[in-house]
Amino acid sequence: MSGGIDKLILLCVSVAETFYQLAREKGVRRWGYGHVIDLRQTNYALPAILYCDGIHNGRHKIEIVDAGRVGRRRALKIIKRIAGNLSGVRICRIDFCVDLFGISVWDLARVCYIGRAQSYQIYRTRKGDTVYLQRTDARTVQIYDKGKLLRLRKHPRARMLRPGEHLTRIEVQLKGGGVPLKKLRQLDRYLDIDLLAGIQFRRLIPRSNQEKPLRSMAAAYLADEVEHFGLHAVLKRYPSSQRAYIQRLFTEEIDGNELPDIRQKMREGIQDWLDDRITFPRFREPDGEE
Repeated sequence: MSGGIDKLILLCVSVAETFYQLAREKGVRRWGYGHVIDLRQTNYALPAILYCDGIHNGRHKIEIVDAGRVGRRRALKIIKRIAGNLSGVRICRIDFCVDLFGISVWDLARVCYIGRAQSYQIYRTRKGDTVYLQRTDARTVQIYDKGKLLRLRKHPRARMLRPGEHLTRIEVQLKGGGVPLKKLRQLDRYLDIDLLAGIQFRRLIPRSNQEKPLRSMAAAYLADEVEHFGLHAVLKRYPSSQRAYIQRLFTEEIDGNELPDIRQKMREGIQDWLDDRITFPRFREPDGEE
């Protein structure tokens, strides 16, 4: 369905005069910027939102909308057209994702754990369940029900899903100081970074494998909690010293046949985006030119 780079937001020191004047004439003041304009709603029909005249620093920002269906070549062309050149453009946010067919949010949440993350959040809404394994100003890792979201929005891609079929997305958002490579010419180097670093995929050892009665009872309690809240949320309830003991005693690494190679799928998705291999309808200009 989708994977690779899903969101791209950039800071720039200047904007081409045509777009700057357009923003000043038709843009609105919001989100800390003097003039914000959605270029999809203009005659240019570009999949981008332009933020001009930052209230605190006077800088500008470009957001590529639905970056996953744009691809690198088209994204760079749009950025250069808006900014005038690429030399003063820097990445301030970049999101990566992997979509997993046939796996529910809770199938994944029950086996995902980030040791160094200090907090977690769980949201259950009509748009589907979302589990945040990590949420900071620099890095966010979340799991959510992409299939339900597509169906609620009546998105054309929802037709690709059979009734009752799960589509779950795991997403890594890097922002501000959490962006390791800020120059656009460095995009290829994201292939060499383990964007899921720190994430462990472990499952509970079956209760029947616990030899002692008290250990078996503890395993049953953990299994019930993990079923409802996920592995990460349950382990975070314990001090780090106890957490290591619980992991060693009650969990084991996921077998390679039980879960897709998510890291590899993310690399493949990034490579597809960099090579402009878009597996679903890409953005087109009004004249039909990609």
